[in-house]
Amino acid sequence: MKRKGFTLVELLVVITIIALLMSILMPALARVRQVAYRTLCGTNLSAIGKLMLVYSHDNDEEYPIAGGKKSIWSTDGHIEDAFADNPRAAYGGDVSNEVTVTSSHYLLIKYADATPKQFVCKGDAGTKEFKLSDFGDVVPDGFEIEDAWDFGDGERGNPGAYCSYAYHMPYYQQTNIPGFPISVISNPGSPLCSDRNPWLDKNADDDVEIAEWVPASGDVPAHLYDPDGKSNCAAHQRDGQNVLFNDSHVYFEPAPNCGINNDNIYLHWTTDNPDDEERQTGSTAGAPQDDGQGYPESIKDAYLVSERQDDP
Repeated sequence: MKRKGFTLVELLVVITIIALLMSILMPALARVRQVAYRTLCGTNLSAIGKLMLVYSHDNDEEYPIAGGKKSIWSTDGHIEDAFADNPRAAYGGDVSNEVTVTSSHYLLIKYADATPKQFVCKGDAGTKEFKLSDFGDVVPDGFEIEDAWDFGDGERGNPGAYCSYAYHMPYYQQTNIPGFPISVISNPGSPLCSDRNPWLDKNADDDVEIAEWVPASGDVPAHLYDPDGKSNCAAHQRDGQNVLFNDSHVYFEPAPNCGINNDNIYLHWTTDNPDDEERQTGSTAGAPQDDGQGYPESIKDAYLVSERQDDP
């Protein structure tokens, strides 16, 4: 009696077909996963926006500003002590103490019931949920997550590795250059938070570029040109970035030129009265942390900054 079964040739054909189908489906599945990450990231920012409003209602319509209005943005991503028992010890006692962007985000965890998980974008490689258990004996006995003042303090944990999102620049950038804090009564179209600033992102800064400004020619108006998306954030394959605006809506913007008058949300102006080109392209100095590129001269530009996720 002849035994039924696959021949070797038939088996190879089946394996080849399966491999072919997988090669077709895997990129599609990866794309679906990235779109899901993008959607979840937008949901995080939407929740953060609502919590910002909750915080502002208890703080004279102002959004979180850790350390105080005279604080200076730290150039190396640290505060004095993230696990201190009082704000003076946490931020330092001086009027011009150094603080981080993430420490302002962290005030939502302390006072508005946010969770550390809400500050992590799954598409942002190298970023993870902040947990006190990661810090061992550094954390005092009886310490709770809402008792901390930041996602680490530079010396013990890099805060940028636990927070994926950028925030408008509310701090002094030098002792004589104030930031431009946004409040509830600011323009509804003002960008408030977004995905990580690509100029301050270890996953992007090797090839991040400013979109090219193309002057008007004939019937073609002046416009930006960025075919490879390298002016966008890296967390979403350079397709764009989620942006939270001051009216609390979140939109996935295909380019960072989405602020008021198409202002580039990640780059600062170098003058107080920028022309249309500078509003859209900004300065090559993404931020004071950008390897000595320099501090902005303008005090009117509310661009968005983040802490790098490099190891401390």
